[in-house]
Amino acid sequence: MAAVSVPRSRPAVLAALYVGALAISAFTIRRGGAEFDEGVVLQAAARVADGQTPYADFSWAYGPAHAYLLGWSFDLFEPSMLGWRVLRSLVDAGVATTVYVLVRREGGPAWPALVGWAIAACAMAQPTSASPFAPALLLALLAVGAATASRPLPGGPLVPAALTALSAAWRLDFALYAAAAVIVALSLRRPASLRDRLGAVGIYAGATVGFVLLVYGPFLIAVGPADLFDALIGTSLADRDYWTLPFPLAYDGSLGLWPPVDLAEDVKHVLGFYAPLLAVLGLALLIARAALEARADRAVSARSAALATLAGGCLLYLLSRADEFHATPIIVVLAAALPAALASQRRRVAIGTVATVILTALLLTYGLANRVSALVRPPDLAAIDLPVADGALAPPGEARALARMAAIVGRAVPPGEPIYAITRRSDLVRFNQPLVYLVADRPNAIDHEFAIETSAADQRALVGDLASDPPRAIVRWTDPISVEREPNLRGHPTGWRILDRWVTGHYRLLERAGYYEILVPRTPG
Repeated sequence: MAAVSVPRSRPAVLAALYVGALAISAFTIRRGGAEFDEGVVLQAAARVADGQTPYADFSWAYGPAHAYLLGWSFDLFEPSMLGWRVLRSLVDAGVATTVYVLVRREGGPAWPALVGWAIAACAMAQPTSASPFAPALLLALLAVGAATASRPLPGGPLVPAALTALSAAWRLDFALYAAAAVIVALSLRRPASLRDRLGAVGIYAGATVGFVLLVYGPFLIAVGPADLFDALIGTSLADRDYWTLPFPLAYDGSLGLWPPVDLAEDVKHVLGFYAPLLAVLGLALLIARAALEARADRAVSARSAALATLAGGCLLYLLSRADEFHATPIIVVLAAALPAALASQRRRVAIGTVATVILTALLLTYGLANRVSALVRPPDLAAIDLPVADGALAPPGEARALARMAAIVGRAVPPGEPIYAITRRSDLVRFNQPLVYLVADRPNAIDHEFAIETSAADQRALVGDLASDPPRAIVRWTDPISVEREPNLRGHPTGWRILDRWVTGHYRLLERAGYYEILVPRTPG
C-alpha cells in the first residue's frame, strides 16, 4: 500500500476550532444546569472550601479533582453557581478539538474531521450537567490520542498512563474505559514486534496503577480501602436498580407535521429520545467495520479498535441510566470514530459506508437541532437575584423563589448554623434539591447531600442524626418533579414516612417561597 500522508493540524486552525466550540457551548452558560447534579457538585466544592475532605468528612461518589478544583475556585473568587459552567464550557471545547485532531489523523479531506468536531461540540454543549464526566472524557480521549499517535511521544506509554490517571481523578469508571482502549491500541500498534507491544502494555499498566495510587493515596490513608471502595464503586453497584431506566424504544411523544417550526421541534425531541439507540447502533457499526477490516487486511487499525473499545466502555455508562445525558460520552467517541472511518483511505472495507454516512448525519442533525433550538427559541428565564448566582438564570418563578427562600433562611438561621433540606414526601424521592445549601449560604446538618433514604432503617438513622442536634431550619422542596415516578425501584413508594412524621412533630411552617417551605422548630432551642 502506498504511504499515506497524514496532515498536521495547524495551531491557528485548532485555536479557531476551540474558540468556535467554546462559543457553541458557552452561549447558554447562564441557563439552568440540572438542579440535582449542580447542587451535589457545588455543595462538595463548598465543603472542600470549608476544609472538609471527600470520603472522610462527606460522601462523594466521584474522583476528588472536581470537588477540589471548584472548591479552590470558591476560595479564590467566592462561591458561585457560574464556576462549574465556565469549566464545563472550556472542557467542551477541548473535547471537540480533540475529536477533530483524532479524525484528521486519518488523512484525506478535512470535512469528516469538521463533521466530527461539530457533532462533539453540539453533543457536549447540550444536554449539560455539572457531572464531572466531561473532564474525565476529555482526558480519556487524550490518552487514546497519545497511545495512537503516528510518531512515538517522548516518554512513550508514560504519557497515556498519566492522562489515564488524571481521568481517574475525575471519574474512576472513565479511566477504566480509557485504560482498556489504550491497552488495545498498544497491543495492535504496528510495525512494533509482539515483544515490544507487550512491553509497552506492561509499562503502561504499571505506570497507570502507580499514578492512580498517587491520586487516591491520601484518601486511602484517610478512610481506608474498604470505605473508599464503597464510596466510589460499592454504593453505586448496590443502588443500581434505583437509578437505571428502561432502554428507550417506544416514543410516545407528539410528532406534528405542521407548522414547520413545530415539526422541527418534535423531530428534535424524537432524536433526543432515540439518542441512546443511535449510540448503540453506532457502536455496532464500529464493531462490524473492525471485523470486516480484520477479514480484509488480517490486521485491525489500532486507532479504530481503541475508539471502539472506548465507545464500549461509554456504553456501560449509558446503560447505567439510558437517557440523553448519559448518551453524550458515547456520541462523542462516535464523533471521532465514524467520520474517521469515512476519512480513512483503506478503501477495501466498503460495506457499511452508507450506514456510516446515515448514522453520522443523524448524530449531526441531533446536535445541531439542540443548539439551533437553544439559540432561536430560548426558554423564558430570569436572573436569580443573589450574589452566589453570578447572573445564573432560572424560570422566573423559581428565580424569585430561590432568592426569597435564601432571605427567609438568612433571617431565621444565624450564619454558620446548619440547615437541612427534604422533599415533599420521604417514602418517594426521585431526587432532592441540594442547591438549597449554597443558595441559602448555610451548611448541611448531615454529611451527605443525597442518598436513597426511603427505607425504614435509613429514615430512622436520619431522624437519629437530626434529633441529636436539630437544625435551626428545615427547607422542604415541594416541586412535583421530586416525586415523579420513574420505572425503577425509586419509583415505588416504600410506605415509610418516619422522617415526615418526625419533622411534622418537631417543626412548624414559617414561610413559603414558591416550592420551598421554610420550617423552624416548634419549641425555640
